[in-house]
Amino acid sequence: MDVARQNPNMLRPAGIALATIVLASVGLAAPPVSKPTVAILTFDYSGKNAGLEPLREGLAQMLIADVSQVANVQVVERTRLAALLEEQKLGQSGKIDPASAARIGKLLGARFLVLGNYFDLASSMRIDARVIEVETGKIVRAVGVNGASGDFFALEQELAGKLGDVLTAALPEASKPSTVTRPKPPRVKSTTVATYGRALLALDRGRKDEAKKLLKDVVTEAPGFALAKSDLNALLQ
Repeated sequence: MDVARQNPNMLRPAGIALATIVLASVGLAAPPVSKPTVAILTFDYSGKNAGLEPLREGLAQMLIADVSQVANVQVVERTRLAALLEEQKLGQSGKIDPASAARIGKLLGARFLVLGNYFDLASSMRIDARVIEVETGKIVRAVGVNGASGDFFALEQELAGKLGDVLTAALPEASKPSTVTRPKPPRVKSTTVATYGRALLALDRGRKDEAKKLLKDVVTEAPGFALAKSDLNALLQ
């Protein structure tokens, strides 16, 4: 008896399984699972040291670079986000309210937003972050780190690792990345990252000579700061 003719559904796997079989039969791989987009906004500063206000730009750029390494997501570039904020006239006060943040996420086609704040006390610093699902506005999870402001890189990378874990947990099983081994970060002061943030702001505003000078100061203070070196090299070319 021809079983397939009796019950043709036996040979018709549904959805993605069928697509996988067809692609395999012609020697093609199944299409990759698309990466969800994450937008990391600049964090609010709730301290009293005006010199640490620009750190918010440096922190955002560092998190963008690191989170993209620890989670299988597409992270929006800082320059693209800055251009959107300028276009929409948002964030000029240095703070973005929840409604504006949700609108930014939708305009960017982001699935998740990362918001947060930081403050300093004596020689220590606290950074808190929340991962928000754009479609529902719900907080997926909140995480935080604290430590010495003189070792800001370690703080940032600890936070990036926690954010990566939150985002990874929210992904479908097929999208989960493999474990990333990362080298020990260089020791960088929070004030140095604030100078880096000032350089990024200068770049956003087209003041390349000012940005170049600031980046040279950053690299002198922290030779192991790879992001600052990369930005400086781009300006020197």
